[in-house]
Amino acid sequence: MLKTILSTIFLLILLNINCTENTLKSNSSDKEIESKSFQIPGCIGSGLNKTTEEDSCFAYNFTDTLNMEFCVIGNCCPDSLRFVSDINIKSDTIYVSVTDTAENLCDCMCKYKIRLEINGLSEEKYLFYCDFPIYYDTLEYREYVFR
Repeated sequence: MLKTILSTIFLLILLNINCTENTLKSNSSDKEIESKSFQIPGCIGSGLNKTTEEDSCFAYNFTDTLNMEFCVIGNCCPDSLRFVSDINIKSDTIYVSVTDTAENLCDCMCKYKIRLEINGLSEEKYLFYCDFPIYYDTLEYREYVFR
């Protein structure tokens, strides 16, 4: 019982620190750019949800705020609160590096979604570049996003 209570308290603490927020200055203007990234809880592609090789798992909406979702791959345990994103904006390029902070506790792999929100962007088009090192390879995104 005590173990369950301590696990619950630890999980609640992690939920409060899962979101990474940054205030950046872009090289293209003096405008402050604010960004926030977080992992959407849970594994995607498990159970009855099927994904294919062609499914890039990348989506965005760009009006005043650039909202993006993309996938990374990690060990199934724990299945949340494990990824940290480092965001760097130079001119018309958004660089994101994602790091998995969790230990590998299970004998399985899973896809996870990362959500990225950026405010204060001044350009109409950006190149989004993301790298994510996984055990023996690197998962990369290289996508253009348009307002």
